[in-house]
Amino acid sequence: MKIISPIIICVILLLIVGCSDFKEKNSSIPATNSSIEPPTTIANTESDSTEEAVSTDPPVSTPELGNIKEDKYYSIKYKQSLVQLRDDEKTVVHILGEPDEASQVKQLGDGADTFSGMYSKDLYYSGLTLKFLGMEKSSLWLSEIILDKNEYETSEGIKVGDHLEKLKNAYSNIKYEKLKTIENKPNLKIYEYFQGDFGFFAEFIVDESDVIEEIHMYFLFD
Repeated sequence: MKIISPIIICVILLLIVGCSDFKEKNSSIPATNSSIEPPTTIANTESDSTEEAVSTDPPVSTPELGNIKEDKYYSIKYKQSLVQLRDDEKTVVHILGEPDEASQVKQLGDGADTFSGMYSKDLYYSGLTLKFLGMEKSSLWLSEIILDKNEYETSEGIKVGDHLEKLKNAYSNIKYEKLKTIENKPNLKIYEYFQGDFGFFAEFIVDESDVIEEIHMYFLFD
C-alpha cells in the first residue's frame, strides 16, 4: 500500500496539470457568433447618393435670340426667333444670316426731314427688305420691315398671300384705313395696326380679292 499510494498521487497531479494547460490553450481562441453580421455601409451610400442628387443644378436654358423690347406684334418670325423693329443690325444678321444684298451706309441729307443727318443702310433677303437707321455708322437699328413675298411671316403667322379674314382674326383690332394705288394697281385697301405710344406701326396692303399683297412695319418718331 505504501508503494502504490505515491504512484496514484503522481497520476492525479499529472491529470490536474494537463487539464489546466488545456483550459489555457482554449481560452486564447476568441469566441465567434455566426448570427452576428458585420456592419454595412448602406446608410452611408444612401446619404451620399441623396447629397449628390440635391447638389445637381437644373439645366440652364439658352436665351432666345432677338430680344422683344416692347411689343412682339411688330416683328417677323424666323425659326425659333423674332426679328423686331428696333433690333440692331448685328442681332438681325445673326438670326437671318448674311443678306443676299446690302447697300452702303450713307448719311441722309436735308430732304430726309426727321431723318436728316442720320445714317441709313438696307439689307435685302428674298421677299424681305430691312431698313436701318442710326446716329452713328456703327450703331444702326431696324426702322422698317417690308414683306412682298410669302417667304417670311409676322409674329402672328400672317404672310403675303393670306386672306383678309385670316388677317382680321390674327389682329383683332386692326382697322381699315383707305384705298390706295401702288404701281398702277388701283383699289388696294390699306389696313393699319397701331397700339398706344410704342411708336410702332404696321400696314397691310390688300388687293381687290381680299388677298394680302404687301406688309410694311415702321418705327415712327418725331
